[in-house]
Amino acid sequence: MSYRRDFTIGLRETRRFYLMLVLEKWRKGLLGFGLAGALAGYLYSGLLTLPPYLQVLAAASGAAAAILAAVAALVLSTSGRVKNEVRRSGRDSYVQETEIDGFGVHVTVGKKRAKMGFDKLVRVRETAGAFYLFIADSQAWILPKNQMEDRDEECRQIRRIFHTVVEKGRLKLKK
Repeated sequence: MSYRRDFTIGLRETRRFYLMLVLEKWRKGLLGFGLAGALAGYLYSGLLTLPPYLQVLAAASGAAAAILAAVAALVLSTSGRVKNEVRRSGRDSYVQETEIDGFGVHVTVGKKRAKMGFDKLVRVRETAGAFYLFIADSQAWILPKNQMEDRDEECRQIRRIFHTVVEKGRLKLKK
């Protein structure tokens, strides 16, 4: 079993990766914002002496508004930071040659080559838009799905490889 493809990693792919990391990190914090928003909505609805069903609606609306505001702030700040880093690096995009075979993952970017055995991968995560092969907690090789020729078949192939060679505790793949 092996897989090989060249991917172009640009601002969009980098931004999606860091947004996924930030939202993953802030998941519990977002729930806290939601609880605070729900409490605020409930308390304000009590001041207006609204009927109970409207108080519940106000609490739910407050929770949703607080979570949406927090997510918007995280998305805007992360997108800005990523854009500045990409601009500062002077490299808008790069080609990542990726090969996954029985010996591990081999990646070449320009003249730099790296290879990593499956046992050294920190984790493998699949989202709707990409596979992320983590080489550290906040560093990963990105395999964007929109650049695959036969997306469904290539995704199945990648899942099959990783299900075979990476322990389940380090995998977060779609079914």
